[in-house]
Amino acid sequence: MSMTIRFDVESDTGRERPGNEDMALVMGQQIRDGGLSVTVPVDSETCIAAIVCDGMGGYEGGEVASLMVTSSFRDFAGALEPGLDAADLVMRIKGWFAKANSEVLMAAGGSGMGCTLTGFLIYGGRPYCLNCGDSRVYRLRYGHLKQLTVDHSERNRLGDMSVPSNIIYNAVGVPGAFVDIEPTKFVAGDTYVICSDGLNDMIGDAVIKEALESGACTARRLVDEANLAGGRDNITVILMQVADED
Repeated sequence: MSMTIRFDVESDTGRERPGNEDMALVMGQQIRDGGLSVTVPVDSETCIAAIVCDGMGGYEGGEVASLMVTSSFRDFAGALEPGLDAADLVMRIKGWFAKANSEVLMAAGGSGMGCTLTGFLIYGGRPYCLNCGDSRVYRLRYGHLKQLTVDHSERNRLGDMSVPSNIIYNAVGVPGAFVDIEPTKFVAGDTYVICSDGLNDMIGDAVIKEALESGACTARRLVDEANLAGGRDNITVILMQVADED
Protein backbone atom coordinates (compact mmCIF):
# COMPACT_ATOMS: atom_id res chain seq x y z
CA MET A 1 0.00 0.00 0.00
CA SER A 2 1.34 3.42 -0.96
CA MET A 3 1.66 6.02 1.77
CA THR A 4 2.37 9.69 2.14
CA ILE A 5 4.60 11.46 4.63
CA ARG A 6 4.07 15.01 5.75
CA PHE A 7 7.37 16.56 6.78
CA ASP A 8 7.25 19.60 9.03
CA VAL A 9 10.68 21.00 9.93
CA GLU A 10 11.89 23.79 12.19
CA SER A 11 15.40 24.78 13.28
CA ASP A 12 15.89 27.49 15.89
CA THR A 13 18.88 29.03 17.70
CA GLY A 14 17.13 28.96 21.08
CA ARG A 15 17.37 31.61 23.75
CA GLU A 16 20.96 31.37 24.97
CA ARG A 17 23.33 30.31 22.17
CA PRO A 18 25.01 32.94 19.96
CA GLY A 19 24.38 30.92 16.78
CA ASN A 20 22.77 27.78 15.44
CA GLU A 21 25.07 24.77 15.05
CA ASP A 22 22.19 22.42 14.18
CA MET A 23 21.07 21.59 10.67
CA ALA A 24 18.25 19.48 9.25
CA LEU A 25 18.21 17.79 5.85
CA VAL A 26 14.84 16.91 4.29
CA MET A 27 14.04 16.29 0.61
CA GLY A 28 17.48 17.54 -0.37
CA GLN A 29 16.98 20.86 1.44
CA GLN A 30 19.25 21.95 4.29
CA ILE A 31 17.40 23.87 6.98
CA ARG A 32 18.98 26.08 9.64
CA ASP A 33 17.18 29.01 11.28
CA GLY A 34 14.02 28.33 9.32
CA GLY A 35 11.34 25.81 8.44
CA LEU A 36 9.85 23.62 5.74
CA SER A 37 6.52 21.82 5.28
CA VAL A 38 5.94 19.33 2.45
CA THR A 39 3.89 16.17 1.81
CA VAL A 40 5.38 13.47 -0.41
CA PRO A 41 4.35 9.99 -1.60
CA VAL A 42 6.35 6.99 -0.42
CA ASP A 43 6.52 3.93 -2.67
CA SER A 44 9.00 1.34 -3.93
CA GLU A 45 10.89 4.01 -5.90
CA THR A 46 11.31 6.40 -2.99
CA CYS A 47 14.70 7.62 -1.75
CA ILE A 48 14.43 10.38 0.86
CA ALA A 49 16.90 11.56 3.48
CA ALA A 50 15.50 13.09 6.68
CA ILE A 51 18.23 13.74 9.25
CA VAL A 52 19.24 16.12 12.02
CA CYS A 53 22.86 17.03 12.78
CA ASP A 54 23.75 18.79 16.04
CA GLY A 55 27.15 20.44 15.78
CA MET A 56 29.80 20.47 18.49
CA GLY A 57 33.07 22.33 18.86
CA GLY A 58 31.71 25.85 19.24
CA TYR A 59 30.04 28.19 16.80
CA GLU A 60 31.83 28.11 13.41
CA GLY A 61 33.06 24.63 14.39
CA GLY A 62 29.89 22.68 14.96
CA GLU A 63 28.19 24.86 12.35
CA VAL A 64 30.73 23.74 9.75
CA ALA A 65 30.49 20.07 10.74
CA SER A 66 26.70 19.93 10.47
CA LEU A 67 26.85 21.67 7.10
CA MET A 68 29.52 19.25 5.84
CA VAL A 69 27.67 16.12 6.96
CA THR A 70 24.22 17.14 5.69
CA SER A 71 25.75 18.17 2.35
CA SER A 72 27.62 14.89 2.06
CA PHE A 73 24.59 12.78 2.99
CA ARG A 74 22.39 14.69 0.52
CA ASP A 75 24.84 13.87 -2.27
CA PHE A 76 25.14 10.23 -1.14
CA ALA A 77 21.38 9.67 -1.04
CA GLY A 78 20.90 11.43 -4.37
CA ALA A 79 23.43 9.15 -6.09
CA LEU A 80 22.02 5.82 -4.84
CA GLU A 81 20.88 3.61 -7.69
CA PRO A 82 17.59 1.69 -7.37
CA GLY A 83 17.39 -2.02 -6.70
CA LEU A 84 19.87 -2.44 -3.83
CA ASP A 85 18.95 -5.07 -1.25
CA ALA A 86 19.03 -4.27 2.46
CA ALA A 87 22.52 -5.72 3.03
CA ASP A 88 24.00 -3.77 0.11
CA LEU A 89 22.37 -0.56 1.27
CA VAL A 90 23.66 -0.95 4.82
CA MET A 91 27.19 -1.48 3.49
CA ARG A 92 26.86 1.63 1.31
CA ILE A 93 25.74 3.69 4.31
CA LYS A 94 28.64 2.40 6.42
CA GLY A 95 31.08 3.21 3.63
CA TRP A 96 29.68 6.72 3.29
CA PHE A 97 29.83 7.21 7.06
CA ALA A 98 33.50 6.18 7.28
CA LYS A 99 34.37 8.63 4.52
CA ALA A 100 32.34 11.46 6.09
CA ASN A 101 33.93 10.84 9.49
CA SER A 102 37.42 11.01 7.98
CA GLU A 103 36.57 14.25 6.18
CA VAL A 104 35.29 15.92 9.35
CA LEU A 105 38.32 14.73 11.32
CA MET A 106 40.63 16.17 8.67
CA ALA A 107 38.76 19.48 8.55
CA ALA A 108 38.74 19.71 12.34
CA GLY A 109 42.51 19.45 12.64
CA GLY A 110 42.25 18.45 16.28
CA SER A 111 39.82 21.26 17.21
CA GLY A 112 37.09 18.91 18.44
CA MET A 113 34.69 19.90 15.69
CA GLY A 114 32.00 17.32 14.96
CA CYS A 115 28.28 16.63 14.97
CA THR A 116 25.62 14.05 15.68
CA LEU A 117 23.67 12.41 12.86
CA THR A 118 20.18 11.02 13.47
CA GLY A 119 17.16 10.30 11.31
CA PHE A 120 16.00 8.23 8.37
CA LEU A 121 17.07 7.15 4.93
CA ILE A 122 13.88 6.02 3.20
CA TYR A 123 14.97 3.79 0.31
CA GLY A 124 12.75 1.66 -1.87
CA GLY A 125 9.83 2.66 0.32
CA ARG A 126 11.51 1.22 3.43
CA PRO A 127 12.83 3.39 6.29
CA TYR A 128 16.28 2.82 7.77
CA CYS A 129 16.80 4.54 11.11
CA LEU A 130 20.33 5.96 11.49
CA ASN A 131 22.00 7.20 14.65
CA CYS A 132 25.38 8.52 15.72
CA GLY A 133 25.44 10.61 18.89
CA ASP A 134 22.66 11.74 21.21
CA SER A 135 20.10 13.33 18.93
CA ARG A 136 16.92 11.25 18.94
CA VAL A 137 14.17 9.62 16.91
CA TYR A 138 10.82 9.09 18.62
CA ARG A 139 7.80 7.23 17.27
CA LEU A 140 4.21 7.69 18.40
CA ARG A 141 2.21 4.61 17.42
CA TYR A 142 -1.20 3.64 18.79
CA GLY A 143 -0.81 6.12 21.64
CA HIS A 144 2.62 4.82 22.73
CA LEU A 145 5.69 7.06 22.48
CA LYS A 146 8.94 5.12 21.99
CA GLN A 147 12.50 6.36 21.57
CA LEU A 148 13.87 4.38 18.61
CA THR A 149 17.48 5.49 18.99
CA VAL A 150 20.00 4.85 21.76
CA ASP A 151 21.84 7.88 23.15
CA HIS A 152 25.59 7.47 22.65
CA SER A 153 26.21 9.42 25.85
CA GLU A 154 28.34 8.62 28.88
CA ARG A 155 25.27 9.06 31.08
CA ASN A 156 23.44 6.35 29.16
CA ARG A 157 26.48 4.06 28.82
CA LEU A 158 27.26 4.20 32.55
CA GLY A 159 23.64 4.33 33.71
CA ASP A 160 24.62 7.26 35.93
CA MET A 161 22.23 10.23 35.91
CA SER A 162 24.85 12.39 37.67
CA VAL A 163 26.97 12.45 34.48
CA PRO A 164 26.18 15.56 32.37
CA SER A 165 23.88 14.60 29.50
CA ASN A 166 25.96 16.40 26.86
CA ILE A 167 29.07 14.22 27.24
CA ILE A 168 28.97 11.82 24.29
CA TYR A 169 31.41 9.15 23.16
CA ASN A 170 30.27 8.83 19.56
CA ALA A 171 29.79 11.52 16.91
CA VAL A 172 30.84 12.29 13.35
CA GLY A 173 34.34 13.69 13.82
CA VAL A 174 35.38 11.29 16.61
CA PRO A 175 38.09 8.68 15.90
CA GLY A 176 36.47 5.26 15.66
CA ALA A 177 32.96 6.70 15.30
CA PHE A 178 30.16 4.35 14.20
CA VAL A 179 26.59 4.63 12.98
CA ASP A 180 23.69 2.45 14.13
CA ILE A 181 21.48 1.37 11.21
CA GLU A 182 18.12 -0.23 11.93
CA PRO A 183 15.69 -1.22 9.15
CA THR A 184 12.12 -0.61 10.28
CA LYS A 185 8.69 -0.06 8.73
CA PHE A 186 6.05 2.61 8.63
CA VAL A 187 2.46 2.07 9.73
CA ALA A 188 -0.26 4.47 8.65
CA GLY A 189 -0.97 6.79 11.56
CA ASP A 190 2.63 6.81 12.82
CA THR A 191 4.15 10.10 13.89
CA TYR A 192 7.93 10.46 14.15
CA VAL A 193 10.03 13.17 15.79
CA ILE A 194 13.68 13.55 14.82
CA CYS A 195 15.29 16.11 17.10
CA SER A 196 18.47 17.55 18.52
CA ASP A 197 18.85 17.37 22.30
CA GLY A 198 17.80 21.00 22.56
CA LEU A 199 14.26 19.65 22.43
CA ASN A 200 14.26 16.62 24.75
CA ASP A 201 16.62 18.17 27.31
CA MET A 202 14.14 21.02 27.74
CA ILE A 203 10.70 19.41 27.71
CA GLY A 204 11.09 15.65 28.15
CA ASP A 205 9.15 12.74 26.70
CA ALA A 206 5.85 13.34 28.52
CA VAL A 207 5.49 16.85 27.11
CA ILE A 208 6.48 15.68 23.62
CA LYS A 209 3.80 12.97 23.76
CA GLU A 210 1.16 15.39 25.02
CA ALA A 211 1.93 17.82 22.20
CA LEU A 212 1.82 15.07 19.55
CA GLU A 213 -1.54 13.83 20.81
CA SER A 214 -3.09 17.30 20.83
CA GLY A 215 -4.26 16.79 17.25
CA ALA A 216 -2.60 19.79 15.64
CA CYS A 217 1.05 19.52 16.58
CA THR A 218 3.71 21.21 14.44
CA ALA A 219 7.48 21.33 14.58
CA ARG A 220 7.14 25.01 15.49
CA ARG A 221 5.00 24.16 18.49
CA LEU A 222 7.63 21.73 19.81
CA VAL A 223 10.36 24.34 19.31
CA ASP A 224 8.25 26.94 21.09
CA GLU A 225 7.68 24.55 24.02
CA ALA A 226 11.46 24.08 24.36
CA ASN A 227 12.05 27.83 24.25
CA LEU A 228 9.36 28.44 26.86
CA ALA A 229 11.15 25.93 29.08
CA GLY A 230 14.41 27.89 28.79
CA GLY A 231 15.77 27.29 25.27
CA ARG A 232 19.29 26.67 26.54
CA ASP A 233 20.45 25.01 23.32
CA ASN A 234 19.74 25.06 19.60
CA ILE A 235 16.50 23.22 18.79
CA THR A 236 15.85 21.34 15.56
CA VAL A 237 12.79 19.19 14.92
CA ILE A 238 11.65 17.11 11.97
CA LEU A 239 8.04 16.00 12.44
CA MET A 240 6.98 13.13 10.14
CA GLN A 241 3.33 12.09 9.89
CA VAL A 242 2.59 8.89 7.93
CA ALA A 243 -0.77 8.30 6.24
CA ASP A 244 -2.34 6.05 3.60
CA GLU A 245 -2.12 7.73 0.22
CA ASP A 246 -5.92 7.78 -0.03
